[in-house]
Parts: sequence; structure tokens; C-alpha cells
Amino acid sequence: MKLPKLASLLCLISTAGVAYAADLPASAEDLKAYAGKYPFDVVGGYSFFEHPKVIEALDNAAGAGTAEWIDNLDVGTPITRQEDALIAAVCEAHNCAGNNAALAISDAGRLIALCLFSKSGDLGIVPGQVRWLGQNLDRYVDPPDEGGGCPRDSDEFLEAYTKVLK
Repeated sequence: MKLPKLASLLCLISTAGVAYAADLPASAEDLKAYAGKYPFDVVGGYSFFEHPKVIEALDNAAGAGTAEWIDNLDVGTPITRQEDALIAAVCEAHNCAGNNAALAISDAGRLIALCLFSKSGDLGIVPGQVRWLGQNLDRYVDPPDEGGGCPRDSDEFLEAYTKVLK
């Protein structure tokens, strides 16, 4: 492919994403509307993990298919607001200790931190290890003594995230 065609294609792809975001309903454009809702509640036509901004943030941080894997975890606690972020935690029904995830994301859709855990190694995660991702962060840590993987509420999330940054 010639360079001008490639540049045009890249320009088209990048502007298509901008146009798509502009077409979102006003209630779904800002993620703060999800505070207090369960991750699977629909706001502005999207559940939290099906929202284009959340999908983009997750898949960019941890690879394609991450958002879908997290969305398929069927149990979640209400999304909480801490400072300027939303914190959501989910786990697999009847296997919460085996597959779970938690994240902090800004209202605008910028991923702050993501925790992934799969006892069996789904998504290429090191089996039985907790993977933390964020800006300038990609680290595996041992699961907490309770063996549950990622934090299940916002206070636990902030404490675990602070520890992993040290």
C-alpha cells in the first residue's frame, strides 16, 4: 500500500472513532452516570462493560477481548465513585475466586488501573497470579492470603492498588 493511501486510511479510522463517540447519547457519553449502578445495568443504551469508552480502555490496556471477557463475568457489586474515578468489580458466577476483575476509570474513559485474575490462566494471565495494569504499570503479584484475586469493593481496590504501586 502506498504511503498516501495508508495515511488516508489511518485518518479515516481515527476520525470514525471520534464521530462514533459524538453519536453516543448524552447520558452515555460521560461514565459518571454509572455510579451507584450495577455493572450490568443499562445506562444510555449500554451496560458499563459494553460502553465503547470502557471497551476501548480495557482492550488497549490488556489486549483485544479483555472487555468481552470481563463483561462475561456475571456477578458484580455496585459501581462506586472515589475521587474522580469509578471503581467496578466483577467475578464469574459460581466461581468468584477463580475468575475476577476490578478497575478504576475516569469519567472520560481513561483507565487508571485494572486488576485481572484467572486461576486457570484465561486471557493469557499467569495462572493464579493477580495482574495489575495502568499507565506505566504492568505487574503480577501474589493474590491476597484469602486467595480471591482482585479486590471486591472500592476500599479494597484503593488499598491493593496503593500496595502494587510501591
